[in-house]
Amino acid sequence: MAIQVLQANLNHCARAQDLLFQSMAQWLINIAVIAEPYTVPARAEWVGDLDSTVALVSRSATSSPPFQGVVRGHGFVAATYEKIAVVGAYFSPNDSLANFEQFLVEVGAIVRQLHPTPVLFAGDLNAKSREWGSRVTDPFGQCLEEWAVAGAQLSTLRLRALLWHGVLTTGNVWRM
Repeated sequence: MAIQVLQANLNHCARAQDLLFQSMAQWLINIAVIAEPYTVPARAEWVGDLDSTVALVSRSATSSPPFQGVVRGHGFVAATYEKIAVVGAYFSPNDSLANFEQFLVEVGAIVRQLHPTPVLFAGDLNAKSREWGSRVTDPFGQCLEEWAVAGAQLSTLRLRALLWHGVLTTGNVWRM
């Protein structure tokens, strides 16, 4: 069975979060990775990071498996869903490059702990790179490229990186 994944930044908007649920039902989405959610309800199908800046949500259906092995950090949350691990991440564009580098160290450690489970890494890191369609590469994008390829050696861990820098109206759906 394929797993449908939706990724979006809701910009703390209640209406956007309502539309997310409608989209999940309409498109038969299994998991949503949400940056800047309006709220992270205390419900079994929701798992959020320590700061409520990113969350994973599964479809509210009796046939949906629960998240397992949840790990929460500042700006990231990881959990296993069926046969994959999902890591959702958010990094503020107002934070420093030094803090971004430390953030990637922490997330990289979690991803390595999940090995050999296939990992889906998704979120809004506010890092621009031509590698994923931005017009320019900024220092955060350069740092993220280096982390993904060399620093974290993530390619050897079967990481499927879905790097995105978008706006509220942009959503990405992947079938895994």
